[in-house]
Amino acid sequence: MIWAAIAVLVAVPIGVFLIRPRLKGLFNKDFQGIKTEAIVGPIITLAVFLSAFVVAQATQTYQRANQSASAEAQAVALMSENAGMLPNGQGQKIQGDTVCYARAVRFQEWPAMNNHQDSDVATYWAQQFNTEIPAVLNGPSAIVGQVVSLNRTQSEARAARLHESSPHLPVLTLALMIFAIVGVVLLVASFATPDMRRRVLLILSFSIALLLGGVLILVEQLEEPFSGVIQIAPTAMASTQKSITKAYQQAYPGQPIPCDAKGNPN
Repeated sequence: MIWAAIAVLVAVPIGVFLIRPRLKGLFNKDFQGIKTEAIVGPIITLAVFLSAFVVAQATQTYQRANQSASAEAQAVALMSENAGMLPNGQGQKIQGDTVCYARAVRFQEWPAMNNHQDSDVATYWAQQFNTEIPAVLNGPSAIVGQVVSLNRTQSEARAARLHESSPHLPVLTLALMIFAIVGVVLLVASFATPDMRRRVLLILSFSIALLLGGVLILVEQLEEPFSGVIQIAPTAMASTQKSITKAYQQAYPGQPIPCDAKGNPN
């Protein structure tokens, strides 16, 4: 999307220095220029409408990704807590798996989402839940039911987080918005009245180009919520990882966690 913002800026000198001087020969000598607002008004309306629509959609993507990440971290924390309530240490393996899963998500899957990918290590620990939870189904039904429900919530939240890591706006919508924005800048730079000084025209055109180009960059940042300048950090999962690690070490002193500091299986 940065290339589109650059194209908007490049449109200014094209309109001012290439198109505008060549338009004079197309009109009679008494022609004084067309008022800018008469030409660009409809296109500005279209550009603003499309920009508002696309920004709103991208903002929703960002918010859903943030909510999914928080819901996943909360589900992992509660799953570990409920597993600790199982009698006779039956939940130890599940608690160890939650610690390793949280580490793998924080240190491996989060960077992988910059390239719209997941982590095989995080997937491995998610699959371990499917192995360890059935082994405790003979425990207290209320606790087991909570663990099963939280495991489902964790799976759904992870799937939603991974889904939202990739852009989803229709390509045609983005293309139409970009063409509308470039058109606004070209028309402002090309059809301004002849009595407007070039310096003033350049300042005006570049101001509009910077504003509309900034909208394009904002859309890109919001559409890819786990990369870029305003990316969502694994704050919630980091907090969960620290708390459940401490709880595991207190509940099972001297017992090793079945993974290293980044979640790789021992």
